[in-house]
Amino acid sequence: MKKILVLFLFLFLLENCGYSPMYSKNQKVDFYIQSIQFDDGDKDLASFIKSNLNNYFNKNTGTNFVIEAKIKYQKISVSKTIEAVTEEYNLSSDVSFRIKSENVDKIINISEKFKMNNLTDEFEEREYEKIIKRNMARSITSKLLIQLTRLNVN
Repeated sequence: MKKILVLFLFLFLLENCGYSPMYSKNQKVDFYIQSIQFDDGDKDLASFIKSNLNNYFNKNTGTNFVIEAKIKYQKISVSKTIEAVTEEYNLSSDVSFRIKSENVDKIINISEKFKMNNLTDEFEEREYEKIIKRNMARSITSKLLIQLTRLNVN
């Protein structure tokens, strides 16, 4: 009975400690993205990044940014078996954003890397790679938004 009471007390104290994630509050964003153009590169990654930025298009309040992006995506075989079958891949994406506004012309480079094991089913491997690209795009987008917020403040 004492153990159960201590467990409930512990959970009650943790729930009411006042912790909240740093960026959880919806802060007012005082910028918008007028347009984003992607040069040649991975089409999937470009569409994932663009869809993640949809909330920041055409708000017409605050600073407007025009963005040009170049994506370099690579899937490199890292290790192979004796039969020359790939066991592991390195997936890397390097995105170079050129950000322009009234008083800013800056280039921001963002890189993401991931190791992926080879799957026996090619369809599953393609789908898993798409999931990884979607996660990379989320990470790249959040890093880009942090940089845009910093540029807008300065």
